Amino acid sequence: MLKRIALILTVLCAVTLACSQSAMMTPVPTQLLPASTITLSPLSPTPIQSLPNPTQGLQNPVLLARPDKPQIGLNFIRFFMEDVGGADVRPEAIFADFQSLGIHTYRQLVLADLLWNVVEPQDDQWDFASADAVLANPGFEPIVTLFAMQYASPTPPWVKDPNQFEKTLGPEAQEYLAAIIERYGPYVKYWELGNEMNHWRAADPGEEPRPGGNQPPVVPADGFSPQDQGLFLAQAAAFIRERDPDAVIVMPGMGGLDEYTLNNWFAGVIEGGGADWFDIVNYHFYPSWEIYGRQRAALQTFIDQNGLSNKPVWLTETGSTASPTLTERTAYPNSPESQAADIFRRIVQAYGAGDALAMWHTYIGSPDNPTNNWRLYGIISDEGELYPSYYAFKLLVQELIPFGQVETLSNDPRGVNAYRITTDAGETRYVLWGRGTYPVPAGMMQITSVISNPDGSFDWQAVPAQIELSPSPVLLK
Repeated sequence: MLKRIALILTVLCAVTLACSQSAMMTPVPTQLLPASTITLSPLSPTPIQSLPNPTQGLQNPVLLARPDKPQIGLNFIRFFMEDVGGADVRPEAIFADFQSLGIHTYRQLVLADLLWNVVEPQDDQWDFASADAVLANPGFEPIVTLFAMQYASPTPPWVKDPNQFEKTLGPEAQEYLAAIIERYGPYVKYWELGNEMNHWRAADPGEEPRPGGNQPPVVPADGFSPQDQGLFLAQAAAFIRERDPDAVIVMPGMGGLDEYTLNNWFAGVIEGGGADWFDIVNYHFYPSWEIYGRQRAALQTFIDQNGLSNKPVWLTETGSTASPTLTERTAYPNSPESQAADIFRRIVQAYGAGDALAMWHTYIGSPDNPTNNWRLYGIISDEGELYPSYYAFKLLVQELIPFGQVETLSNDPRGVNAYRITTDAGETRYVLWGRGTYPVPAGMMQITSVISNPDGSFDWQAVPAQIELSPSPVLLK
């Protein structure tokens, strides 16, 4: 409401002015850094009035009708990426499909995101056209990524000299933040500061180049430590909150839950910037579903030991490929059917572990090229084909979302996996998979595999006397 009132006042003032002028481990507890030690450098940016009209052509935020608490979403949305193939990447087509799928939120908007190199690729050269077309949509909550998709820092994207690398929030970074908050504050609730910043490990002195991944665009001689990152992130969060009191700050999604990421990166970020700067714990998971329970338990241990239990936990990236030949992250063996099964095996597990939001990576996939190690992760192909995972995702949303409670009854990668879901409407569902048999829960009358028929339909049948489990989940109601 504060943002909406502020926007109305801004518009009224602008109109008045125009008229007058005619114009797997046990993490070690980390001591939190007191907020009083976090300081900002003075702000002296270009006045926001000199930038493009902050609200011209945007949807009136009073008309936004978005979910209060997003529970389900899709990651990496290829708005305007017309080179992907035959898939429709126009915002109006994508949002219409989002409506059909029933999702709440979307993240990593790529060409339409608020990444620094997208909205200000060169100093004072601003481009808001793509973001304007996407972020003001009334029905779906965007989670914007700030600074960079990877290797976020307060260094401007046009800087290439390592000697000019900035570790704290300087005037250019403050100007960038001021511009996007002024323009999009009424339309954006969730601000994610960077993404997978644990990859900055590649810049540590003496560290080997990151295998199979992008390298930092600018590498400071002394690196950019987790402690340095924590201070920068705390400064950025404070800057945003000062200008947008309703902002919800999402920590950069952790690229996995390995020992380094939890015990070195996450712990170091808290050491450098404290834990008050972020509102939501955020992580990614791509390995086989069988090891999820163990890795998520390690994250929960870290959360409990570091006083973070009051913060929601989001899984903003999880997924698997439909390609039988891509075995870098999973090797079930992979297939369109295993991908559809993973929609339930990953997302329901996350809810059972206490995650408030789970997001599938990705929506429209990338080409089936043997050199592409992210091929066929989409629920839609780059040519627009709907995979079995598309229908499984839609089934999950239709039957389970919004949920009130998800209970883990059994989590055993070598045995029974059983979850009881109580929807907001008070209805009960069960999701089961694994090995062995499972007795029919009381009150359950119908059952279907989560793997659809070729036409996308599902065969709901009467529940048998005993349920034979398989790696492909079944849904009961």
